[in-house]
Amino acid sequence: MYALNAETGAQLWSVPTAGTGSRMSYLNGVVYMVGGSGGGRLFAIEASTGKMLWKIDAGLLGEGSGARFRTNAVYVLPAKDKQPAKVIALSNMYAYCFEAER
Repeated sequence: MYALNAETGAQLWSVPTAGTGSRMSYLNGVVYMVGGSGGGRLFAIEASTGKMLWKIDAGLLGEGSGARFRTNAVYVLPAKDKQPAKVIALSNMYAYCFEAER
């Protein structure tokens, strides 16, 4: 994954993810995306620097080693009524909800 300067086209940063990436969702300066062969991992990447904040392997969430996140289903919900912001990622069987970065 890499970021480009919108005015010059110069590359600002790059970070290795895991193969072809999904659609991306953005909230509070963080990009959330699924990457890997068929959607193996959910990534949280700081948009300004490319710093990898965290990654979650779908196979470790209880569905077994073949589990994958859907590459077209990563959603973010902003904080509301004292509840933290959320990241929602779907697998073929479940919806997972994680607390978003602040």
